[in-house]
Amino acid sequence: MHSVHFRSRLSTIVLAATAAFSMVLPGVAADLKIDDLDNTGSRTFLTQKELEGAEPVEEVVTPEELEQMKQRFEELYPQSTTIPERDRGALEDKGVPRPVTDPGASSPYWSTGKLVFKKQGETGLKRCTAQYVGNNVLMTAAHCVYNIEAQTWNSDFNFLRAFDDGTYQQSVGWVCVSIFDAYHTPAKNYALDYAFILVDAPDQKKPLAVKTGVPATTPLTAVGYPRNFGDGKRLYEVNGDWGSVDRGIVTMSGNPMRSGNSGGAWFSEFKVNGDDSNNLIVSLNSHHLTGNTTDENGPLLTADTDRLFKHVQAGCK
Repeated sequence: MHSVHFRSRLSTIVLAATAAFSMVLPGVAADLKIDDLDNTGSRTFLTQKELEGAEPVEEVVTPEELEQMKQRFEELYPQSTTIPERDRGALEDKGVPRPVTDPGASSPYWSTGKLVFKKQGETGLKRCTAQYVGNNVLMTAAHCVYNIEAQTWNSDFNFLRAFDDGTYQQSVGWVCVSIFDAYHTPAKNYALDYAFILVDAPDQKKPLAVKTGVPATTPLTAVGYPRNFGDGKRLYEVNGDWGSVDRGIVTMSGNPMRSGNSGGAWFSEFKVNGDDSNNLIVSLNSHHLTGNTTDENGPLLTADTDRLFKHVQAGCK
């Protein structure tokens, strides 16, 4: 299998905010255990009507619930980091989502697509966003693969690469999926809201690269299939800023995409058709605070993220 490029800044580093300061990013948590789900059935192929009827997944949290999640992350990572709101970057059109024209024609869009699946006990299909980060590995949000309310896995995953208003470049099924148990036990924790899925066909384009830790610059670009922009029919992108980091939860200011964008990447060093130094995934769309219509939160990617990826790349073993 093709190996994803994980780029790390997990050593002690100095960042510029309102003042310069030192910080230590969390490494590997000894208590994190991996949960796996293997596909033991045959692939389910979807009709166009089923695809069009897939309902988006959205995660909303209260400030009190989010504080509890941060405290649990701090228990796993005693050296966890807090960075106050930082100076804004220099991207244009911040906070204004725009449709991507022909996502299958250029990077990093061509490795992104719509993830469609079933939730046990619910009728119809659900949808999120995902992207290739290895030749046979997708990255998405953990809440797109696991239903905490029902304490069960979602199923029948289908990934449609470069989905665009009913058309797509590639359709793949799944082999296995993995998350960390601390995402759902003892309770939901968005600081670990990421998952990797081993799929049954390689990316027909060069996979995207994942970078752990905090990016050196604040401008970010997020992608996804939101309901509130384009009704989930097209891939959207939005420019914003890497804002605060607080015990495993990072905030992207200027990201108003909602419902269906879950799992879509946040890119640092964004550049259409850039080289290996560009389009590094530093987090993903996870959730937002109740009543907040302008910002999105995501998980801080750590050395454990790399560990989970390698586990899935090896067959979820």
